[in-house]
Amino acid sequence: MRMEITQAPFSSSLMGVIRGVADYFDVDLSTPSLYGRTGHAFFMNIHEAICPSGPYCWNIDPFIALLENCGIRMKKYGFFSGESTMEERNILEKTILSELEKGNPCSVLNMDHQLITGFDGSGFLCTQPWECSNPPAHLTFGNWDEWEEEIHACFYSFEKIELPDSHYAIQQSLQFVRDLNENPSGHTMKPYTCGVAGYDIWLKGVKKGYGSEHGNWWNGTVWSECRKQGALYFGEIAGDYPTSSLISLKLQSLFHQIGDILFLVSDKKLEKKKKIDLLTEAKELEEKVLPALVNLANLIES
Repeated sequence: MRMEITQAPFSSSLMGVIRGVADYFDVDLSTPSLYGRTGHAFFMNIHEAICPSGPYCWNIDPFIALLENCGIRMKKYGFFSGESTMEERNILEKTILSELEKGNPCSVLNMDHQLITGFDGSGFLCTQPWECSNPPAHLTFGNWDEWEEEIHACFYSFEKIELPDSHYAIQQSLQFVRDLNENPSGHTMKPYTCGVAGYDIWLKGVKKGYGSEHGNWWNGTVWSECRKQGALYFGEIAGDYPTSSLISLKLQSLFHQIGDILFLVSDKKLEKKKKIDLLTEAKELEEKVLPALVNLANLIES
């Protein structure tokens, strides 16, 4: 049994899953709206060593709540490791099989997010985030051999719900950004830092020599993509709310600039001083975002 569903090859594999689920459910929302309404366009999560785990090790609960503003309900089934018992795995697998049989797509996060699109006689069938050998396209029931010793997995299922009012969804996304910056500790855990404060951790990491490593490239790639989608989201808002379009277009410009800078920072070969200068510039631009967002939220609410 296999569903007709495709995972988009975005740098943010979570959003690639969400794009695939939205298409499967015929949700009429653009990709920038998916990034914006879920808050992912505004997120940043940096490990003190700029580890590539940054885009994965954060509090996903606010994202799950905001995803309902995209007409999708996401349910999580906990964390599983190499120490999870066979009974725990069997219970989980029965749940996932039941959801798939209902026609609800499922996904798993283990190193990257990937859709579980069905199953055969020996295991789950998965779409890979991009052309790769790992994450695997098949996961054997019970032993999960394809993951070898790297088992630190979270499983999810998705169902279609009513798409809420667009005005409400936009308001909720702007409130999320405010909370992200005013309460960053509620969105991640040590040794990670999110929000604007993440730039300070990133800068420290580059100064310590982590800027030429895989993690720096990955963080730069993912967060650049998010900011670019955020810019497009504000372009859509500008069209929907002409009376506040000047602020929306200002935010669109800020996010485009930040996205361009973070893409340059992702270059492993770029010299350390240039990386530091670019990240300092990106932080200064990001600090201009919150007051503009507050003004936009107030205008949209009035």
